[in-house]
Amino acid sequence: MLKDDSVKDEKIVFFTSKTQLDSIDDYRFSNRISSRAEAVRQLIDVALSAIEKKKSRRRIYNENNGVLIAAEKQEVYKKSKKTIVNAKKK
Repeated sequence: MLKDDSVKDEKIVFFTSKTQLDSIDDYRFSNRISSRAEAVRQLIDVALSAIEKKKSRRRIYNENNGVLIAAEKQEVYKKSKKTIVNAKKK
């Protein structure tokens, strides 16, 4: 059974700079979040989602780029084949 994400039973303790803490608090207050911990959780979710989107875009680009490369190679093959055929006719 998958663990319910609403249950918060894991603890992380870390150090951060005053500047970063101020940024977290600014985010918290501007978004009316009840606790600093919840603000950090939301910021982590936003960052992880952005990373996944970036990976997905990169994967799509690589897949499309692979198709373009394959098409370019095919075109080169066709051109070289025509050259060979034309050379044999002469």
